[in-house]
Amino acid sequence: MEVKLLLDGEITIISLSGRIEIEKTQIFKNACLQSLSSKKVVFCMKNLSFVGSSGIQSFFNVLNELNSTQKMNAKIAGLNQDFQRLFNFSECSNLEVHENIEGALQSF
Repeated sequence: MEVKLLLDGEITIISLSGRIEIEKTQIFKNACLQSLSSKKVVFCMKNLSFVGSSGIQSFFNVLNELNSTQKMNAKIAGLNQDFQRLFNFSECSNLEVHENIEGALQSF
């Protein structure tokens, strides 16, 4: 997975692309805790490729945990249809999903 960071005022936009590797989910979580604690963050997932339900569910759970413990104020943008369907079945009630980055930015 490739990660690109962009700042829009006080909001950090994290553009994710490629494949999520379930083995690296904990590393990603630790990096988020170290760099993005107490920040407003939008995870743009429109360029992620399908990784299987266990990989994306694990990733959603990490984002939900970071958001629910108020380690960061996170939103998700740009989920493709497959990811959206899996997200709807997840237990990630603390995460907001927006169609695009602009909608996510306006929601803060």
